[in-house]
Amino acid sequence: METDTNDRVDACVYFCFILDSFGDLQESVIGEIIMCAAQSEYFEIMGNIGFMIEKKLIEEKKDPKSGETIYSLLDEGKRLANDLGSHISAFLKEETLETGNELLKRNKRERSIKCDISSDPKKNRYDLNIKFLNEMNGDTILEMKMYAPTRKKAEEMRDRFLSKPSFIITRIMNMFLKDDFFMYDKITPEENI
Repeated sequence: METDTNDRVDACVYFCFILDSFGDLQESVIGEIIMCAAQSEYFEIMGNIGFMIEKKLIEEKKDPKSGETIYSLLDEGKRLANDLGSHISAFLKEETLETGNELLKRNKRERSIKCDISSDPKKNRYDLNIKFLNEMNGDTILEMKMYAPTRKKAEEMRDRFLSKPSFIITRIMNMFLKDDFFMYDKITPEENI
């Protein structure tokens, strides 16, 4: 029985540590962080959410746009994270912070970039569709559609694009706005021969 209480405290401390580190988070983001950093503890930690709400460590609310549950840390939860956070291993803390930062960066990027693959079986073709959106109002800034001969090739193109989208969009926009695209494509003396 005592072990069960300690496990519950540890799960609560870890959950509060996540919220203390990143602020309010959607349930799906918290779940992804835990699945990456502490996979074997996932059900134990997520299973204690009701207990943490009851003990006023956290609160939940619904996102009006997506309907997803968002968790916030309350004063008692912050105190728990600060007082007992030292019991979380340095490795788990580091893994959690690294994973969380990557997920939040990805989520921010996904709000401003929509990238999907469409297919037309009649024409036997695949297209990579990319939209750059204004984060403030969701309006499209730039839209591109690129042909790919196979789904595998379209997926490779998508993955390559998503690995450095800011570099690619900056280069494309500069071609139109700053006329400095030639600086990327200078011909070396050897190629000029």
